[in-house]
Amino acid sequence: MRTYSSKILSWIKRMYFPFFAILGGAIYVVQRLGKAEILPTWVAYYMNDLLCMPIVLYICRYAVRWLKSDKNLNLTVFSIISLTVFYSTYFEVYLPKINVRYTADIFDVVMYFLGAAFFYLIENVVDEFKPTRNTRLRSN
Repeated sequence: MRTYSSKILSWIKRMYFPFFAILGGAIYVVQRLGKAEILPTWVAYYMNDLLCMPIVLYICRYAVRWLKSDKNLNLTVFSIISLTVFYSTYFEVYLPKINVRYTADIFDVVMYFLGAAFFYLIENVVDEFKPTRNTRLRSN
């Protein structure tokens, strides 16, 4: 029998991508419509940065699984960190130098890495909580 916490973690693993994509899209639309003032400050400035890496990494993992025809393939820690460093460098170092719309912000980098850590934990560690058939106690 699965424990209550493993059921919750499995549900989160199944539902975070559509939830994050819809939430990120809604925040983007509100900002593009010029209504960002209705959002709490931390949501307006940092939420999409937090949601970015789980969404991007999920899509990358899906693409790699499709290309390799391996539905059990997971991204390595090195891949996750490399992509997060790339996004951080591109959006927080390179773009602010060439476009006034972008500003360098260390908190954005922190949000990228927190999002990547969430992705790693939910995609790799959650599976460790699933009991196997052999974990049942046998009655004598």
